[in-house]
Amino acid sequence: MTKQTYFSISNSLPVSKILEPGTVYRLEAKTDASFYQERTDRNIGWITAAEQEMLSSAVVGIAGCGGMGGLVAATLVRLGIGEVRIADCEVFDISNINRQFGATRNSVGVSKAIATARMIRDITEDTTLVVYPEGINENSVDHFLQGCDIVCDEIEFWAIGARILLHQKAQDLMVPLMNCSTVGFGTRLFLFDHSGMNIGDMLGFSLTEAFELQDLISSKEATNEVIQSVLSSVLNALIPELPEYGHSEGPHRSRERCISRLRDECRAPIIATNPPLASGFVADQTLLYLLRKSTERRDVIRPPITPGYLYLDAGLMVAKSVTRMEVGNENTL
Repeated sequence: MTKQTYFSISNSLPVSKILEPGTVYRLEAKTDASFYQERTDRNIGWITAAEQEMLSSAVVGIAGCGGMGGLVAATLVRLGIGEVRIADCEVFDISNINRQFGATRNSVGVSKAIATARMIRDITEDTTLVVYPEGINENSVDHFLQGCDIVCDEIEFWAIGARILLHQKAQDLMVPLMNCSTVGFGTRLFLFDHSGMNIGDMLGFSLTEAFELQDLISSKEATNEVIQSVLSSVLNALIPELPEYGHSEGPHRSRERCISRLRDECRAPIIATNPPLASGFVADQTLLYLLRKSTERRDVIRPPITPGYLYLDAGLMVAKSVTRMEVGNENTL
């Protein structure tokens, strides 16, 4: 049995920055069949009208509304997905403005989930939008996952407890997840469909350990050893090929600079140009996954079994599918 004891449901977004604890915001679709058909009309050709109908009844969850998640959510709404769920417990800060969909000078200090929902609702109102401003936690995770066809895991780098919790509950409910990153000029995508290695084994932490480490880091009480342990774990599991684009030697190389910022500041360097590429990549793969049972046959590359992944890099002009037998670790930590 899934837990349904978390919250009250509101049918409107809050007016102020102050949120009611334990509240999820469910904005029902305002149905207008002719408007929906016209606004999704340019999809037809690459997909069929019957496939668009499939998308109109699909439910997709996006955990994390940061550098990629907010843009993924907006893209899937534009695509015509019937219900989109977004979850994020953080508020926007000034440093988010360089890359995050919902980040503007007016949304600094505002819930990422709420601000993103407002911007998405301005796009169209014919998609049901469900908003979880307390993010993924023990109380919300079952409700967030129940009924999803697929979930995009865009939880932030250091939140390993929330990530493992999401994946464990998704496995219980047989909900597939995609994890996709933005690193340098590239991205890599993992499909966790329960046929391969799970995220807990890839990271090497139990759920209890992961939350303890996450709490230490978020409270700024983590030792250098703890930070190094989590950093190594996440990089080795989810970014096994950290790219290098420069020719400088030693600590001035871009890869070493990025690792140093992660280690010393717990902040991941992300350039403004790459989240659109990465979010488009995961949105495309989400679309193809949702249409996998369509009668339309396509010659496309599917994500391999985890820990295998798909890799795309616009700077190095590399695109490849890496099988689980080929996964290595080229990071220097």
